Amino acid sequence: MKKRRTFILSAALALILGGLLLYELFFVKYYPLRYKEEILLYSDTYSVPADLVCAVIYAESGYDPNAVSPAGAVGLMQLLPGTAEEIAGKLSIDNYDLCDPETSINFGTYYLAYLYKLLGDWNTVTAAYNAGIGNVKLWLADTEYSADGITLIKIPFRETAAYVKRVASGREIYIGKLEK
Repeated sequence: MKKRRTFILSAALALILGGLLLYELFFVKYYPLRYKEEILLYSDTYSVPADLVCAVIYAESGYDPNAVSPAGAVGLMQLLPGTAEEIAGKLSIDNYDLCDPETSINFGTYYLAYLYKLLGDWNTVTAAYNAGIGNVKLWLADTEYSADGITLIKIPFRETAAYVKRVASGREIYIGKLEK
């Protein structure tokens, strides 16, 4: 009886440890956390949740600093060159490379903070980061999409709705990773 109990406890412990190992391997592989120092620096500088920055990077580029979208967005945080130029002007930066991770994180986090000052809700900011501020302002003014003019209850662009969900899920994962 004692041997059986020991065997059962050992097997249960092995299953738990194996499950934890698989869980960790999955999230390390599929949800990387690179550039943590830069993310923490700029999220603190611009008062943007670090888990949001991580999740946006993951959703936008999968942490590939050389990513370029079909629309021409560049870098980790997939900024359009025109948007980057405006941000560079506001930050008094003359020469920059959007494929440089620190520059992308700086500019992208600045842009998230800018959107938050205009919109006041992080999920709405996420929608604007994907669909553009003009679209989101139209949705917020329409009672079909927003009851209070701040939060979106419905997003008419399927891609943007999926993006907002993907970023929200990523935030849940990255908040735990950042605490380590």
